[in-house]
Amino acid sequence: MSIRIKYFICCLLTSLLLGNRATTIKVFHIFESFGTETQELKNSIVVNFDSKGLMVDSTIYSHTLPLSERYVYVTGPNEGLKLRRSYDQEMILSYRFEYDNQGNRVSTSLFGTGDSLYWKQYQKFDSNNRIIKRLRYNPAQAINPDMFHGDGNSKNMLWGEDYNYDSTGTILEHKEIYNNYVLVITNFKLEREKEPKRQNQYFDPSVIFQTIFFHNDQGKIAEERSVGRLGQSLGSIDYKYDILGRCIATTNYNEIGTVEKRYNTVYDDENFKTYDYYSDSNVKLNSIREVLLDNQGRKYVETILDGHDRVLEKNVYLYDKKGRLKEIKQYDMLRRGREGKSEIPIRVNTYEYD
Repeated sequence: MSIRIKYFICCLLTSLLLGNRATTIKVFHIFESFGTETQELKNSIVVNFDSKGLMVDSTIYSHTLPLSERYVYVTGPNEGLKLRRSYDQEMILSYRFEYDNQGNRVSTSLFGTGDSLYWKQYQKFDSNNRIIKRLRYNPAQAINPDMFHGDGNSKNMLWGEDYNYDSTGTILEHKEIYNNYVLVITNFKLEREKEPKRQNQYFDPSVIFQTIFFHNDQGKIAEERSVGRLGQSLGSIDYKYDILGRCIATTNYNEIGTVEKRYNTVYDDENFKTYDYYSDSNVKLNSIREVLLDNQGRKYVETILDGHDRVLEKNVYLYDKKGRLKEIKQYDMLRRGREGKSEIPIRVNTYEYD
């Protein structure tokens, strides 16, 4: 007969409904037709914040209509086919966020049209508010009745942990519970004066991925390891930092531990610039990102170059009098502008604040 020792670690939600503020990001695509520059609103993103400045939700709307719906037929003195100027928006995706009492984002939910839930993502933090785990799963696939946990009354419990020992006290079963459903079960073998040794691990088929984070002595993320469906490895990422705590190198490994990508960052503090170098597993330089900062340390001009120093793309960031991002202009440097005139952007993002 086994001995059962059990306790829960609960994550309580903060109130997100007070004093909402919103930011609207409008994305315009720009093109030329018969010598005329046209700006077309493709989509917009509405972001809502609570009274603490935490993001409550982010919704993406589409403003693109079929060609047949862009024109209307009017009667009267100006009878004929006319371009319709007003566009109805259609919700594409909506992200909703929840936070703990320390302001850490502990839950993210993605909804589609018709309020259909695509996935939920949970994040765990340690006592120092450092992220230690991220897990995403599809609730529609979490249907195993044996995995449901509790009486369903723990409405505010985002996640919990359940520890069980066998009768000998040498086998530890650790269950991770999310929204009252067991998604991960890990069995450990306990030996005196030794670290617990993991025997096996079970992932519910609804789990999309899980990432574990490891930190260095300064509290920075030093490594992250990810697994996908049924616990299959997705690879890992290593991070290195300079003496100021800035990330200077990132290495991506695939599922068998082979290097896939390398990212190296050089900080040119004297000229207010940073350089990101992206290379593949053969250390072949694929692209460079050069960022010029303004006198307040904000991103001003971002330039993307290929491995042969050819400029591919340029992004210009503009700010309002309150220091808030006002506009981002994206230029395709491979596309020629109008002769004798300045380059026109291919996309413009505008930011509007309540």
